[in-house]
Amino acid sequence: MKKSETNKFEIVPIIVAILLMIVQRVLLSAISIPQYGSNSGRFYLYSAAMALVTAGLTIVPMYMGYHSQKLRPKNAFRYLSSFFLVYAVTGLASSFFFYLHDSIFPIRDYWIILFPISGNYFIYGVSCVLLLCSIPYLVPWLNKQTPQLLQKIAIGLTIGFVVLPTLFSKDLWGFQEGKNFIWIFYLFFVGYILKRLNWMEKIKFNFLQLCLSVGILLGLIVLMVKVSMIMRGDASTATRFSAPYSIFSMYYSVMLFVFLERIAQKLRLNVSGKLIAVMLIVVQTLTSWSLTNYRLSAYWKKAFPDSGVAWVANIAKYIGLYVLATIFLVVVCLLLQKIPLIKRVLAVTSFESIDDLMVKLSAVKRWIYQKRALFYTAIFFYFFTFLQLFLHLKTDGWRENLNIALTIFLQKQSIILLTVMIVMAFLVLLLLLTNRFWYAFAITLIIDVLITVASIIKVGLREEPVFPSDLKMLNSLSELLSMVSPILIGAGIILVLFLMVSSFVIQRRLQHQYALKINWKKRIISILALLVFFSGAFFINHKSSPAFFIFNLFKVDKTFFNQGNAVKGNGPILQFLINLDVKVMDKPDHYSKEKIEQIMKKYDKEAQVINESRNDWLENQTVILNLSESFSDPARVPNLTVLNNPIPNIHRLMKENTSGLMLSVGYGGGTANMEWEGLTGLDISSLAASLVTPYTQLVENQKVSPNLTNLFDEKIAIHPYTASLYRRKEVFEKFGFDKFYYLGSPNKLTYTDKIGRSPRISDEAAYKETLKALKSNNSTSQFIQLSTMQNHMPYADYYDQLDYDATGSAVLDFKKSELRTYMQGLHYTDEAVLEFIKELDKIEKPITFVFYGDHLAALFSGNDGKKYGLEQHETDYFIYNNAYTREQNKKLNKKVVSPSNFGAMAFEQANIKVTPYYALLTKVTNELPAATIDPVESLSNRYNGKQVFVTEKNKIISEDQLTKKQKDLLEDYKYIQYDLVAGDQYSAKWAEQKVAQ
Repeated sequence: MKKSETNKFEIVPIIVAILLMIVQRVLLSAISIPQYGSNSGRFYLYSAAMALVTAGLTIVPMYMGYHSQKLRPKNAFRYLSSFFLVYAVTGLASSFFFYLHDSIFPIRDYWIILFPISGNYFIYGVSCVLLLCSIPYLVPWLNKQTPQLLQKIAIGLTIGFVVLPTLFSKDLWGFQEGKNFIWIFYLFFVGYILKRLNWMEKIKFNFLQLCLSVGILLGLIVLMVKVSMIMRGDASTATRFSAPYSIFSMYYSVMLFVFLERIAQKLRLNVSGKLIAVMLIVVQTLTSWSLTNYRLSAYWKKAFPDSGVAWVANIAKYIGLYVLATIFLVVVCLLLQKIPLIKRVLAVTSFESIDDLMVKLSAVKRWIYQKRALFYTAIFFYFFTFLQLFLHLKTDGWRENLNIALTIFLQKQSIILLTVMIVMAFLVLLLLLTNRFWYAFAITLIIDVLITVASIIKVGLREEPVFPSDLKMLNSLSELLSMVSPILIGAGIILVLFLMVSSFVIQRRLQHQYALKINWKKRIISILALLVFFSGAFFINHKSSPAFFIFNLFKVDKTFFNQGNAVKGNGPILQFLINLDVKVMDKPDHYSKEKIEQIMKKYDKEAQVINESRNDWLENQTVILNLSESFSDPARVPNLTVLNNPIPNIHRLMKENTSGLMLSVGYGGGTANMEWEGLTGLDISSLAASLVTPYTQLVENQKVSPNLTNLFDEKIAIHPYTASLYRRKEVFEKFGFDKFYYLGSPNKLTYTDKIGRSPRISDEAAYKETLKALKSNNSTSQFIQLSTMQNHMPYADYYDQLDYDATGSAVLDFKKSELRTYMQGLHYTDEAVLEFIKELDKIEKPITFVFYGDHLAALFSGNDGKKYGLEQHETDYFIYNNAYTREQNKKLNKKVVSPSNFGAMAFEQANIKVTPYYALLTKVTNELPAATIDPVESLSNRYNGKQVFVTEKNKIISEDQLTKKQKDLLEDYKYIQYDLVAGDQYSAKWAEQKVAQ
């Protein structure tokens, strides 16, 4: 036999086997299985087809046994790399298709590429590969055996593997529908003896026997349906003899194989073994890929109950799609193996034998030893990342902590590995730039430690991680450090100094040992590659980006609904990077200049209707928007009993005036977000999930930022604290404030008194500052944004007198003293508000005063954040009009509000005219339930992504539960909001206009 002939194999049996495998998959996944009771004809057709296509899996191992003498010289180990390439390309192509078609991204499928044996998806394919690897060892042993012995073995195995399972109608040996490797080896043996014992030539009337075997199979289906109906009352045992290990199926499969071999011998259509291998791997991957099968079964399957023709056509359509996909991927995989780079990779990864594999592994071992410094560093950061996760999750009990450690080890390996990859990439980048290993190591570790410590502190205080936007507050470092323990600061300084000094000393002594030995070209290319790698951090939340792919592949939680919990699962490094990619807001469908102009005209008319019953603005019309830091009635906190009321005056004011609950999107922090909503009338829950803080992430990027100040002649902001947090100085300048009073401002604070040992300026002083501003202008309209700071955390031993206390499980024991300090502060606020109200009544100009708390204090960690999510995201508000215009005003009935409602409510209570933009906000306030971010998702929900609404009965509902009229109004509002925050700002001037007199 010529050498060229030994490399050629008959393709006809393989083509038929492939087609049968495809049809079997289509019948299993792509169509609804007909039931005998509803459509007996289609049931018989389906059952018959399923019985016949099982031979597809049987033919291949028989074929390998029949041609084993040709396969024997082939070293299967040499081809494993190319086999894996075909498998990986086919699997990735399948997933990529559904990613493009359905925008789904199942992580599990990508891990299956690395571990094809897992999940029981590729039992048959793996069994065939094991068989192929065994042929060089198995065939020589079989060749030594006598024909008589082989015949006895064949009879014995057939009785055990075929006859007995048929008699007992059980899968006695766990053959798993013909995919188990024992059954595959048995089929190989059948093919081998057909050739070795020359049984092929002894089988007479092959075609007639094939027809007979088909007839028997189909006849048994009909017979078993009748028997099953009599015995069971259904057709559940109709396919009892259709299993591949049934003697009747086996008879059919052997006859079909013999028939196909004879046809192949006549046609002489021979191809290379590589082509056959690629075809089989592609088909097996396509028909076994879990995502493909799931999508077909769950979403694309159709029943066609009234049309048998459509049912058959649907089967034909999917068979055609599988065939086309197979042809395409076979061609792609063959072409890929011709690419020089891939050929070199395959040559490096292939091996001739186990000994050859060990030699290659030894070379890898030597390479790792040469790079041991980097590998030791990676191991160090592996354990450091493990520690990061543990510190975010640890509790007080050692048993619980042991369980946490085991959980991290067993379930968070992908998170740890990705973090280590990113950290090591950063270290290598520094190393390439400096060629100083120990400097690069020290800088990387210092940054990692700082992010870790900052994240732990912030999670403890506010249940949220460190955000990239927080870096903008480093210019107020002294204020940030004032919130941190001096001991921790000292320890941090010592650690940083130690790392800096030690790295300097070690680098000088060992600089030659750890220096890079690569030329400048490779160094530049490597630096550029790493910079491209890190640029992916700005596209992590873009679904089509490689970064998105990688983060999903490594099972990183990117929901944004609960970043406090997410950082505990992802670690601070990954969570920080996730928040780098910020999207402002989803673009509404059909957004255009024409659409915005249409909405503006609509609310031009609405403003005219509203203003018919409203009064003109007086020349000195005044509105005060007062955000009271951490103010909230503790009596409303679940599982807390307040022993004596610290805020009786505010309770009375709420009872007598417009008042209720305000929905906060924060817990323990996020003041600036409520401030932003109140000033702009915009809803933070409509923004994209990754936009955390509008002040620092949005406002500075807007050309124009319409807000309440646009309607007034004089605009004053008072914030008795630093202005650097949240970039308030820059934001308020953009908002158009004329004066901004803060610590260190050019407009000096006149009143800076504090209470006791508190580091914060008191509310009493803040109200005196406000009264001063009010009295300084009696001739023009005036808007004052007042954000007090007296009750800002922490709540240390500030006051000599603590008159208020509470009991209950909402506050843990070690927080009880802080709660008493907090409640004493609330009492001082209560007294200051009453005195302020009295002074407002003395001023002879129209004043509308909106008072609200921005969020709860971070004291109630004893409560379940999910169970009491809504209650712990509700503060108190009231709207008060001074005596000068009280008779003209009305009390509003709005029990639950969002901060974005306050502007429209202030104008309505003052009964003064509105602009078209505030006509829209008035409609939103009065006709829509208050919107917020789902408070049940997490304790500290100072971020976006899942919008819900809260009714006047304090019940959470979704947008789907709104009426048609409400949905239309919400759509108008979102169009305008998108236009202002992320669009082309067609409505900016419209939103900024003053009230026409």
